[in-house]
Amino acid sequence: MNYSQLKAWMRADPRSCPPCYVMAHAGGAKYSVEVEVKHELEPLRSDQTGEVMQFDHVGQVGEKLKALGIEKGVLRLMDPYDEFATGGEPSCREDMPIRF
Repeated sequence: MNYSQLKAWMRADPRSCPPCYVMAHAGGAKYSVEVEVKHELEPLRSDQTGEVMQFDHVGQVGEKLKALGIEKGVLRLMDPYDEFATGGEPSCREDMPIRF
């Protein structure tokens, strides 16, 4: 989802804020945002480049989303080694509700 699409969504109906997930990769230094659309997560992309938006810290994410009227989200820790887990269950299940 492009940033401008999320902006238009929030302008059209600010009360229908989609669930937003701040993705933190275990061992990584950058954060990204994924927006839930029709039960699927879509990465938030830059309008200019089409690349997934990357942030240095959660505060930057909060500033960007708060400008759209989004005040809360879920911080999700992703473990890159989950793909090697047995049983199909991720070993790292860390979701934490946060406010911006």
